Amino acid sequence: MITVYSLFWSIINCCLMAFVIFLLRTRTMLISKYGTAVLRFLTICCIVRILFPVEFPKHQYILADNFLYSWIVEHFKFILHPDFHRMVLTILIIIWIGGSLFSIFRLLKKSRDVQKVIRDNGCTDYPEAAEVLASIDEDCHLSVRICSGISVPVLAGYYRPAIYFPEYSYTKRELRYILLHEYTHWRRHDIWKKLFMNIVCVLIWWNPAVYVIRKEVTQLIEFRCDKTLSKDFSDEEIVNYLDILLTSFERAQNPLIKTNLYTIEFVNTSKQYTIRQRFDLLLHRYTVTRHRWLPQALIVLLGLAWMFCSYYFILQTKYSFSEQSVRNEEVADRTVVDVAGKENAYLLEQEDGSYIFYFYGTYTEVSAEDVESGLYDFYPIIEYQEKEKNVFLEFFIEIQENIKNIFSEEE
Repeated sequence: MITVYSLFWSIINCCLMAFVIFLLRTRTMLISKYGTAVLRFLTICCIVRILFPVEFPKHQYILADNFLYSWIVEHFKFILHPDFHRMVLTILIIIWIGGSLFSIFRLLKKSRDVQKVIRDNGCTDYPEAAEVLASIDEDCHLSVRICSGISVPVLAGYYRPAIYFPEYSYTKRELRYILLHEYTHWRRHDIWKKLFMNIVCVLIWWNPAVYVIRKEVTQLIEFRCDKTLSKDFSDEEIVNYLDILLTSFERAQNPLIKTNLYTIEFVNTSKQYTIRQRFDLLLHRYTVTRHRWLPQALIVLLGLAWMFCSYYFILQTKYSFSEQSVRNEEVADRTVVDVAGKENAYLLEQEDGSYIFYFYGTYTEVSAEDVESGLYDFYPIIEYQEKEKNVFLEFFIEIQENIKNIFSEEE
């Protein structure tokens, strides 16, 4: 089930894991030694946790916090009131759907902007580049075109993908490396992976961790592409490839088309650190430890442990209540076992098994099924118990009634 607590707990866990993934991804020597496989695994775990922000009340251990978390939730306690439950749930669903629709509109606008640039700038075929691509894979059906509206080579499109070059003069050697890079992206279906991450952002737009994970996925896609295409490169070919990366980076300082779900660029111009890390990884591609499976296995186990703990434990609030026996007009004929103070909420059991939920001076009826399902586990219960009968007093009252009846009959 999805509750307010499960959503909060999902945000906390995913943000922490996204931060860990970011730290590991920025450690170039760690990636060069142990590869990107463990980072991909942690990223998948985080995506799964983002997509399923659920809780299992009957199979969870509750971490009750009566300080910071309770103080935070105290300011939003009105949404926990049963009278507002349905209304608030409806409002949250409307906000969720509205945010998703806005995200879809924004992503579609970016895609249309790319298509508009390509369409308005009169793209033409690039026969020389097509010949080089055919030498790489003669069965490849990718189109290769020149587009004056871009400043860096890109792979764009889903069902009819094409590679677009800016209006620069390229040698055959440069064309080969650029085409090999974009061809590798196409073979690995990387543009669909980017689309999937954008769909996740559309669905779970309210979780800040998804945007961090989307950036990390983009970087990992580039790392994997570089590693795949350069696995058979000689040192000289690595230098040539890096030289073309640097040249393309210097040319594309003000790109008309920016990286989005519809394109994959040859080089990302948004951050210098990205291109620098790609350089470092290619230059250290032979830096591999002999027993790298040990730290890899350790990271995988830690990731699985985090996934299990994130679902087994859940953080919820805890409020103190006064333990005293009181009698008032509502409970005059009942024995009070546990009761909350006047500043807290509590449940009052009825003779028929149902409950009345008191919340800061207001009350509403609650079914026994809701209480048994765990929705009110953190509220004290005033149990219903009949008062102990005074047998002698009842016997004396019964004798008095019989005497009255006898006298009334004689009259």
